[in-house]
Amino acid sequence: MAQIEGGFSLDQFGTTNRISVQTESAITLFDNVAVTQRDQHARSLGVYGDVSLGRDLKGRFASFATPKHLLRARQNGCSWNPVSGLRMNVEEFPTCPVVFDGEQCPDVFYGTCFERIFAPGNGVLEMAGTSEGQAVLAAMLRKLYQGLGNSFFDLYNFANHPMITDANAGAFYRVGAQEWADFFAQMTGGDCGGLITLLDELATSGNPYYSEVIPVNDTTGIKASTGEYMGNVVDLFESVKASASADLQIAMEDGFNGQYPVMLVTRSIFNAYKDYIRSLAGTNELAYRFMLENSDGSTRMMKNVLMYDSLPVVLWEANNAFDRITGAQSHRVAITAPGNFGVLHDVDDLAQFDGMGLIVEQSNRVQDKGKIFMTTNFRWGAGIANTDFAVMDSTILHP
Repeated sequence: MAQIEGGFSLDQFGTTNRISVQTESAITLFDNVAVTQRDQHARSLGVYGDVSLGRDLKGRFASFATPKHLLRARQNGCSWNPVSGLRMNVEEFPTCPVVFDGEQCPDVFYGTCFERIFAPGNGVLEMAGTSEGQAVLAAMLRKLYQGLGNSFFDLYNFANHPMITDANAGAFYRVGAQEWADFFAQMTGGDCGGLITLLDELATSGNPYYSEVIPVNDTTGIKASTGEYMGNVVDLFESVKASASADLQIAMEDGFNGQYPVMLVTRSIFNAYKDYIRSLAGTNELAYRFMLENSDGSTRMMKNVLMYDSLPVVLWEANNAFDRITGAQSHRVAITAPGNFGVLHDVDDLAQFDGMGLIVEQSNRVQDKGKIFMTTNFRWGAGIANTDFAVMDSTILHP
């Protein structure tokens, strides 16, 4: 089996060249290149918990609830008065199967400088026929993994969000017709909801931890014409903290085993907080250091991660990506415990292909002209482990 750069391998199999991905390489590609590249800061801070797929094709969170109010006045006479013990909380969510089928013809390189990487004559039909062609093929497969990861990112955040159907009905989306058709088919084709879809459903249902609305006005809220947040951003953060459950408020003060909850904010509010910090630069040395170096002098912050009252404040990139496509204007501040947002994908180990998740074949049939065929199937799901351990204020506008 010929090895291709980057963990890929090439093997003859009947009328095809089978291009495989070694399991270790595939895990690295899917988990690190594909899935985490859009959410790297939130993931590194522990926002997401990876969930396993059950035999009934559902995802589950299981946790012990901390027992409360256990003590009683002592009674005489060897009285035995047991109090309820630990309780197991189990939250489950559905999963949905998805598939990618794709094909690529080598003629995309014909007539360009890349044609020289192929062998002469009929060698133009064999992309992997030269070492240079194999390197290009490996790069192409990496981009494909990245595209799959971006698509998965869209699903686990916004699948079946009502704004998608609103944008489709009102035609206020911001991408071309073909890209919108592809996006709409991907996002509404199954029954599962994305994480932000679930959060907004909690807000719509009137859940007190999610139903606070960020005002829309030109002085103390969202300026609708520009999308800027004009209010006092510190007051907004404090308002969100005050809306949290008692348990989450304790976690914000004391942390979970050394980890604190994470605040996720959309771009307008993140920018308002940056402006607030910059406004202190003339009077506060730490703010001045941050303005110049993105550092407080001892610790360098991650890009697009700030701090507020011991809580990491992370730019919630998923909303920005969604708005750029749908034409919506999302404004959210959420605080969640580490690991509270569950994401599931079962990219199974396909042992018969010595690979994982993605099957790639190049046809040797004359009529296929060296075409490469690709496919993968997996289940995905998203869920919130405990709705009491998150809180959100939000407003969503659209044309």
